[in-house]
Amino acid sequence: MTAARRADANASHPRWSWLMFIVALAVVIGFTLRPICVGLTPEQLALFTPPIGERTDRDIYLRVFQQRNGQWLQCKTWISRQFFF
Repeated sequence: MTAARRADANASHPRWSWLMFIVALAVVIGFTLRPICVGLTPEQLALFTPPIGERTDRDIYLRVFQQRNGQWLQCKTWISRQFFF
């Protein structure tokens, strides 16, 4: 390998490392911010004050309490579930 080729190979290395860093960062952010939804039982729903339909709680980018197909769900990001239940 000539000196010029080695210089070209070393010059492209920082670009690839930055690209790999950005891809890894995007994967970590996507993983930690994905929503995890858990169904609520009728007993849990009865304990909510104010009633769950009136609540407007939010977690980073989504509504915490969502109604889908007639069932109430508590939705939080993965990172919120890990640290704040």
